[in-house]
Amino acid sequence: MKVEINASLEKAHWSAICSLFIGVTSLIAAEFIPVSLLTPIAQELNITEGMAGQSVTVVGVLAVLASLTLSPLTKTINRRYILLILSALLVISNILVALAPNYPVLLMGRGILGLCVGGFWSMASAVALQLAPKRDIPRALSIIYAGVSVATIISLPLASYLGSIIGWRSVFLLSALLSAIALVWQYFALPSLTAQTGNGFKNMFGLLQQNWVLIGIGATIFSYGGYHIFFTYLRPFLEYNLTLSSDTLATVLLVFGIANCMGTFIAGFFLGKQFRATMIAVHLILLVLAILLLSSNGQTIWNLILVIGWGLMFGFIPVGWSTWIARTLADKAEMIGGLSVAAIQFSIGLAAAIGGLIFDNIGMYGIFITAALILAGSAILIKLSFSLFFRATNRLA
Repeated sequence: MKVEINASLEKAHWSAICSLFIGVTSLIAAEFIPVSLLTPIAQELNITEGMAGQSVTVVGVLAVLASLTLSPLTKTINRRYILLILSALLVISNILVALAPNYPVLLMGRGILGLCVGGFWSMASAVALQLAPKRDIPRALSIIYAGVSVATIISLPLASYLGSIIGWRSVFLLSALLSAIALVWQYFALPSLTAQTGNGFKNMFGLLQQNWVLIGIGATIFSYGGYHIFFTYLRPFLEYNLTLSSDTLATVLLVFGIANCMGTFIAGFFLGKQFRATMIAVHLILLVLAILLLSSNGQTIWNLILVIGWGLMFGFIPVGWSTWIARTLADKAEMIGGLSVAAIQFSIGLAAAIGGLIFDNIGMYGIFITAALILAGSAILIKLSFSLFFRATNRLA
């Protein structure tokens, strides 16, 4: 199966591409807003922070299901309609969470979000290839993926600040408004988007018969899991362990989001120069940061520097794994996209679930140890996957 690039396009559909950027921003912001509002959500619904963290877990579970099944089950349906349906469901999800009277309804709203996350991300890159001529594809993808970094700022400092003023429910209503703007924009901007051929279950899972792909997917799971097991419980760490005031907390989360944006922007330079070495180095640096946080002995300034460094280094991860797909499986973008999203969401959900148990029973000490071990495993798997890929391509050459 070849990636279908519309060779007849002379000019990119920039408005449609920007509508996808808004969609990604609203989608990822909705996914991680609970991270900055974990404490007030838990207090109002009378649950523990660990239970509130499971609202991230349920997103991951449903996202895995959607990412693996959407393309094969809708392989003849125009992608424009699929994207519009997912955007409408995102609005509904935010409203349900905002009005949730209890924990089960909260999880129901988050489950709908999971379907949107898995479905949207599994086809986002492949759809972008139909919206721009070949020369503009890198720019188009960079615009769409920039939504992840912008969402980090929205879901951390801005959501935390607004939550302290208008309450966490109103924050989710504002998220619904942003989602509605994305839906309307996409309705008017997206052209007809034909489905790619060959998106069956057999072809998708056939990719995993290649050892380097299977190990690469495993490395992706460890990569995102090692980061998110701490990220999910970042606010309780800053609020309880470092005893930051609400104003200071909002400032730290803002700097964290800006650092994440910076990491996204500089990642392209390093990954373009030394892709394999950079991918391994990023995970080793995150491992070292986890160990330093473990042994920082409550030194507030030092802890904050390490937390900001954590945000900076994560900027490399989504760019890195997108580059991995582009360099190795560009002709199977939609199929590997589904597998990749499933791996990412599975890891985020598993990290939140494991992290919730660890946080409630051991505290941040256990979180840092677990993160370090997972990141060490990720670095090993990345090296092994790349080595097997080079051997396979040499044999085929």
